[in-house]
Amino acid sequence: MANKFNPFRPDKMMPPGMFCGRMDELKFIDHCLVQTKHGNPQHFLIEGERGIGKSSLLLCEQFVAEGKIETYATKQKLDFIVVSVSLLETDDYYSILRKITDAFKGEVAKRHAFKEFVHSAWDLISRLEVSGFSYDRGSAPPPENQMLACLQNDFVRVASNLSGIADGILVLIDEADKPPAGGNLGLICKMLTEELSRRSCERVCIGLAGLPQVIDVLQASHPSSLRIFKTMELMPLEDLEREQVLEIGMQQASERNGFAIKIKPSAKRLIANLSEGYPHFLQEFAYCALEQDEDNEIDDNDVLGSLFREHGSFDQLGRRYFAQYYQLPGSDDYRKILDVMSDHNNEWVSRAQILKESGLKASTIDNGLRFLKNNENIIIPHTSKAGLYRLPTRSFAVWVKAKKAAEKKAAATKKKKSPDLST
Repeated sequence: MANKFNPFRPDKMMPPGMFCGRMDELKFIDHCLVQTKHGNPQHFLIEGERGIGKSSLLLCEQFVAEGKIETYATKQKLDFIVVSVSLLETDDYYSILRKITDAFKGEVAKRHAFKEFVHSAWDLISRLEVSGFSYDRGSAPPPENQMLACLQNDFVRVASNLSGIADGILVLIDEADKPPAGGNLGLICKMLTEELSRRSCERVCIGLAGLPQVIDVLQASHPSSLRIFKTMELMPLEDLEREQVLEIGMQQASERNGFAIKIKPSAKRLIANLSEGYPHFLQEFAYCALEQDEDNEIDDNDVLGSLFREHGSFDQLGRRYFAQYYQLPGSDDYRKILDVMSDHNNEWVSRAQILKESGLKASTIDNGLRFLKNNENIIIPHTSKAGLYRLPTRSFAVWVKAKKAAEKKAAATKKKKSPDLST
């Protein structure tokens, strides 16, 4: 394994210098920020599957809001107070409010103009506890209306004094799908924005990001909370965007290592095609291929060799995102069913289609479908139409397809290299 700097980041968010594509989404969020700066707040919600680049998009827009880089559309510098938090499955209503408040206080404290304000005992938790509402997990939380009122007042006090200090306040909440509906994230967003509007504090923007189920979480928390957000779904990167990611990475590798590191066009296409535009997959395949390379030029053999070695790309992605696949018994029949279904991405596939395309016996198909739908939700049956099934996410389909395609290409390469012993 080569000992050299590797710029690809499968386990981290992409900083602006490595971020590619998403220009429409970036310009849209820029527009939301500019509108908020001028007193017409626009709130946004980014939803998409795992590995599609939601957190990296938020990070890029945090850089824009903080004025570290220009807006992508109008090339202007902004100066927002950015409150950034990430939520967990264990977060309840109280802990969500506390995370937002603690982050808000920390960011306001960085502004010298708010120095006296920060020292005026404004903290939500402190004021609640002074009022006799001490709280820890396992005990009853303070009254919801008083907790939320404190947060609203804090935002109003800062938002009312932004003139000459900042363009506005941006609240970024990542992993917004994780807390249960009882966390009342939708209620918090709805009530906060309504109170700010009621008190003519129109320079606060809220941005959420989460898996597709974030929509259900918000609706369950407050039926009309979705109305305050402009929603956009992140889709896979286009072909040219995928190759651009690889080109930027290779350029950074050469610059940081002090010598040229190249990638053959065929290897670039192979990585781009296997990823099907999922940024996390793209980063994982590129990272492992560069680790595999020993002559400073990534070729097809480097890519293929990195995919299946111990702790290689497929193993890393599979165990990180699709652990249920590894719970399958050692039967090729189950995997054959998944291979067929993956060709249809995560669209509905009939039992008849699977029977026709797999070449398996009807009894084998029935046993396989029964097992796959009853174990770890590896496949999902249609609730109202019998005999229809789909994979849970498109990213799972992409991973299964990529694994199948790579195995086929590796086998063909091995056969081509093997000497013909028949003569």
